[in-house]
Amino acid sequence: MQTLITALGYRTLFIGVRLLILGVFVFGGFRLIELSRRIIDKRLVQQAGEPSRRARLATLLDAYVRTAQLLLLVAVVLMALTVIGIDIGPVLAAAGIAGLAISLGAQALIRDFIGGVLILVEDQFRVGDVIRVETAEGTVERISLRASYVRDVEGRLWVVPNGNIRLVSNSTRDWSRAVLDLNLKLGVDMGQAVRVLEEAMGRAAQEPEMRDMLLETPVIEGWNSLNDWSVQVRVKVMTKAGQQWAVARLLRQWALDALREAGIPVGSG
Repeated sequence: MQTLITALGYRTLFIGVRLLILGVFVFGGFRLIELSRRIIDKRLVQQAGEPSRRARLATLLDAYVRTAQLLLLVAVVLMALTVIGIDIGPVLAAAGIAGLAISLGAQALIRDFIGGVLILVEDQFRVGDVIRVETAEGTVERISLRASYVRDVEGRLWVVPNGNIRLVSNSTRDWSRAVLDLNLKLGVDMGQAVRVLEEAMGRAAQEPEMRDMLLETPVIEGWNSLNDWSVQVRVKVMTKAGQQWAVARLLRQWALDALREAGIPVGSG
């Protein structure tokens, strides 16, 4: 009996020491993950540049930290079960069955997470971009791994699951284009109208408030469209990303003022 008690005591001590070592391993693993997060975060601040890019990379970093912590925790639990003498074979089998059931029931959630990772990795859009996804159009306020949050012009917040994003248009990536359509009354001298608009657009492009937003000189397209009561002239110009709406407002003002001064009637189309 004394021998049995002694053997049990040694076994308990042995298990305790292994669990203690395992605990140190867990602590070191979590500290290592946190240290790597700080190092990467510091590099992001120094090298990422614009805030939207830093936000995108920070989201990816957060996903990395959470995934690494979860994998470490699962590994530690399995090792602890092995240390105390529990056969983890049935546990792994049960976990596989449970994982399959969960994955089948959470396919939409998994698809959202995968879509979120692809959006961030491919840099499809960023916080602050103006995008259109199906019926939702507005400014991106936040991007998570599960959903993208878009605020439209009326102030409504659209929560778009990332897994549902199949086709997205980005109005503020790299460069934009301001397009202005003017309907002139039938019978106007189109050559004169185009000359007046070219002069007005040339002067407008030299204005300080306009010059910094443009990437080229405005182009005038006459006879762009025709109907029973008017003929359409189109003005278009490449602008810096996100500046197309401000440029269109200013060009519209310059164009209408120039046409009125030249006595060219504007029609209603």
